[in-house]
Amino acid sequence: MRLEDKIFAGIGMLKADTILENCRIVNVNTKEILAGDVAIKFGYIVGIGDVSELKGAQTHIVDINNRYLSPGLIDGHVHFESSMVTLSQFTKVALAHGTTGVVIDPHEIANVLGRQGIELVLEEARTLPLNVFVTVSSCVPATVFETSGAKISAEDAEALMDNDDVIGLAEMMDYPDVLRGDKEKIAMIDAALKRRLLVDGHCPGLRGSKLGGYMCAGASTDHESIEYEEALEKLRLGMKLMVREGSAAKSLDSFLPRLIEDKISLENVFFITDDNHPGDLIHGYMDAIVKKAIILGLEPLDAISMCTTNTAKHYRIEHLVGSISIGRKADFVILDNLEEFKIHSVFAGGTPIKTNKTVFSYPDHVFNTIKYKEIAAEDLQLIDIPEKTVPVNVIKVFPDKILTEMVKEEIKTDSQGFLVPDIEKDILSTAVIERHGKNGNIGRGFITGLNLKSGALGQSIAHDSHNVIVTGTNYSDMALCANTIRKMNGGIVLVQDNEVLDSLPLPFAGLLSMWPIEKVNNKLENMHETIRDMGCTLPAPFITHSFIALPVIPDIRLTDMGLFDVKKFELIIF
Repeated sequence: MRLEDKIFAGIGMLKADTILENCRIVNVNTKEILAGDVAIKFGYIVGIGDVSELKGAQTHIVDINNRYLSPGLIDGHVHFESSMVTLSQFTKVALAHGTTGVVIDPHEIANVLGRQGIELVLEEARTLPLNVFVTVSSCVPATVFETSGAKISAEDAEALMDNDDVIGLAEMMDYPDVLRGDKEKIAMIDAALKRRLLVDGHCPGLRGSKLGGYMCAGASTDHESIEYEEALEKLRLGMKLMVREGSAAKSLDSFLPRLIEDKISLENVFFITDDNHPGDLIHGYMDAIVKKAIILGLEPLDAISMCTTNTAKHYRIEHLVGSISIGRKADFVILDNLEEFKIHSVFAGGTPIKTNKTVFSYPDHVFNTIKYKEIAAEDLQLIDIPEKTVPVNVIKVFPDKILTEMVKEEIKTDSQGFLVPDIEKDILSTAVIERHGKNGNIGRGFITGLNLKSGALGQSIAHDSHNVIVTGTNYSDMALCANTIRKMNGGIVLVQDNEVLDSLPLPFAGLLSMWPIEKVNNKLENMHETIRDMGCTLPAPFITHSFIALPVIPDIRLTDMGLFDVKKFELIIF
C-alpha cells in the first residue's frame, strides 16, 4: 500500500473497504466513550465519527449495534514458547481472546537454536494476522554457569536489530555483568540505543545505587520486582513497571490495589504475562488480566489503556497499534459489556478473525535437539561416605512462585555411599542433563516443595538453556524419564515403578508441540491428574519444575554445571 493511497482514503478519494456503524468507541487517547462510526481501508483506520464521505457503493457495512469498540489488546512481554505450541497455533488462541499484538522475546528457542531460531520466528511471524513485535534475546545463555544450545553474540544481536519487526533488546537478565561493564553486554546495549530501540530490564531485588547504575545503562522496564516497595522505587526513578500476571508468576493482586490506593499515576505501567501455559491461554489471555484489574478496582478505561496505549507508547509502536486512532491498524475487540470486558468478536487488520490456514514449513534440524547418551541411574547420583548423614543445600520451591529458597537438610547415604531422597521429609533428588551435545554435563542436587510420594518427572523445558531436568523419589525412575525424553526428541514425562505413565512429546526444539493447543492442554490436564495421584501438591508442577534451572532468579538453582547461589552469583557444592 502506497502512503498516497492511505491519504486518499482518509479524504474520501478512495472509498472505505469496511465501515463499522453504531459504535461506542473506547477512546484511550482521551479516556472517553464516544459514539460514532469507524471506516477501514487497506486494514487501517481512515475515518472516525461521521464517515459518510468515505462510504462507497462497494463499502461493506457492519452494524455494531451500540456495542463497545475497544482497541486490540497487547501483551507487553511474553515468551510464546511457554504455550508449548508453535507461533501459528499461539496466534489462533491469542486473537480469540482479543489480543492482537504481542511483544515477544523468543529466548527459549534462541537458547536452543540461536540466531537461526530467532530468524525462523521472524519469518513465521510475517505470515500471521497477529502483530508480532520482536525483542532480540540479550542473554543467551542467561549466565556462563550453564550450557545452552547456542549463543547470541553482540554481533548476532546487532544484525537482528536491523530487521523491521525488531523493536528492542530483550530483558537484560545478567545485570551483574552490566554493572561490571562487560564488553559483550555493553556492546549489545549500545547497538540498541544507537538505533533508538528500547532495552528491557530484568532485575529482581535490585535497589539503590546498583539499580541506578543499571538504569544508567539504558534498562527501561522491569517485571521482576519482588516487593511492592521495590516496584514503586523503580517506577519513581523512571522505569516503566510491567505488572505480570502469567502462569508462573503473578503480581496483579500484590501491586495493583496498592498503586490505586497510593494514587500513583498508571501511565507508565502496563500489563504482561511473561509466560502462559496452554490451559491458562485457552481460558483467557490479556482479556483475563483486564477483567481482573477491573475487579480489583481499576476503571475500565484505565485497565484497557494499560493493555493497549501504555504498552504501545513505551515500545514506540503507537503509530501502528494501541488505540482507535486515524492511521492505526484496524485491530478491534467488540464488547457486549465494558465492565465485564465481555468479548463479542475480534477484528484483526480490518477483518473478523478466522482460522489461519497457513501451514508454515519448519526445517528438519529443529526436530533433532536432544543429543545426550543413554542415562543410567548411577549417572544421576551424588556420592559421599557410606552409611552417613550429610548436610546438603536443598532447593525449596513454592506454589505459584518462581523464587526459591536455600535450606539446609540432613540427607542419608546408602551402603554404597549414594545420597538418597527422603520422601517422608519431602526431599527429592533432581538432576539437570546437558542435552545440546556440548559436554555431557550432569548437575545433581536435591529439592523440596513438590511432595512427590513416588516415581519421577522429567522435561526438556528448563529455563533458560533448556537442558533436560529430572526429579524423583528414586534414580531408576529418573533415568527412565531422561531416556524417554531422549527417544521423543523432547517433551514431558511421568514415570512410576519403571513404567512410563504418561508423556507429552515436544519435538520442536524440545519445547513445542505440533498439535493444536486444545490437544496439548487435554494431555497436560491428564498429566496433572496423574502427578497429583503421585502425591505432588503444586498447582502448576511442570511450570515450577521448569524454573529450577534458571540461574538469574534468587535464591538457589541447579544447572548442568551444579548448584548455583544466585545472590553470590557462583556455583556451590551440594
